[in-house]
Amino acid sequence: MQNEKVVMLQEIGIQPAFVRDNVDIMLDAVRKVVSTRQPGTLRNGFMIGCGDSYCAALAARLYMTKAIGHLVEPVEALEFSRYLVEDLPENSFVFGVSNSGTVSRTIEGVRLSRERGAWTFGVTVSGDSNLGKAAETLIKVNATPNIKEQPDGTRVVTPGTITYTASMLGLYVAGIAIGEHIGHLDAAQVKTLVEELQALPDAMEKAAAISNEIAKEIADTFTSDRKTVILGGGPNYATAYFGMAKWFEGITRPCHVSELEEWAHEHYFITDEKADTIIVLPPGAGNGRGLEQAWAARQMGSRVIIIGQEDDDAAKAASDIYFPMPKVSEVLSPFVYKVPFEYLSCYIADRQSISFLNFDNPKRLEVNFKQIFNSAEKADGKPVAK
Repeated sequence: MQNEKVVMLQEIGIQPAFVRDNVDIMLDAVRKVVSTRQPGTLRNGFMIGCGDSYCAALAARLYMTKAIGHLVEPVEALEFSRYLVEDLPENSFVFGVSNSGTVSRTIEGVRLSRERGAWTFGVTVSGDSNLGKAAETLIKVNATPNIKEQPDGTRVVTPGTITYTASMLGLYVAGIAIGEHIGHLDAAQVKTLVEELQALPDAMEKAAAISNEIAKEIADTFTSDRKTVILGGGPNYATAYFGMAKWFEGITRPCHVSELEEWAHEHYFITDEKADTIIVLPPGAGNGRGLEQAWAARQMGSRVIIIGQEDDDAAKAASDIYFPMPKVSEVLSPFVYKVPFEYLSCYIADRQSISFLNFDNPKRLEVNFKQIFNSAEKADGKPVAK
């Protein structure tokens, strides 16, 4: 197994310990930083980011909304910074999510929001990063970077796994701390939410053990002539989006993501015997609709793979391959239900000798880094030419 694949498997494996070790530390840190600021009248919440960071915002929407008592909407960073921010309402609060703290579009959105009087948060690894400096309040996450420096000076770049977990955890603990600070959550509610986060690592470990074995068994069946479509709804639209990202990053192959309802209106028409339809299907509001979509996909000859709760007999019966996940509430399920995609992308890439992100091509890496980390930022209403 190539070194980059070994590193990715190690990062997948340490995620439960990361959550176990960081829930209390990160929550205490967020409580301290939010306590120094009078919240004012919070009304309009936004979470902005790109790539996995945008997925983290999608995953956290329902949890943040319930914890804070206000709608907190995920918005892709460019849509926010180039289109929405000019009309940002009063009493807004904005979370910029970027593990590295160096993504131009997210920094731009946070900076422009702060100039318009919003309470801005930087969800990132360091206050010394550009995002940390741009935001008023730091939500520090303690994750390893996706770009790893090796002892011999070489770099290993892996698809995001632990960084995504860290970004989600940062948003979830921020929701608890802010909800507590503004009086929306009482002590008993806070205790329950914290205990639920503290219990997550056990579920993540079970999911990892199950997913690792199944992914190894089926990795060879994802051949280059097959199509992949991933469906999810609610918090797990984020998981489906994340799964698509691992297909792009891990095996550099086309993949479609679909919101659970939209599949019937769009992706159904490319569904046939050469399609793998993967449905992220925990118990919850979208479960019944997901079963209907599974039935329709199988009618069209598709192989149906469902990631569902271990005791969901209807979901098992609706699938050709089933990833049984341990019981966890729907709002927390993105931490658990993403794990199969991590293992699948790693094992498929290893078995088929695919380089992560196609970064064995130096030009692919050079152009990508320039796009993300050195993009011109908007100032005074106009983009800055570089």
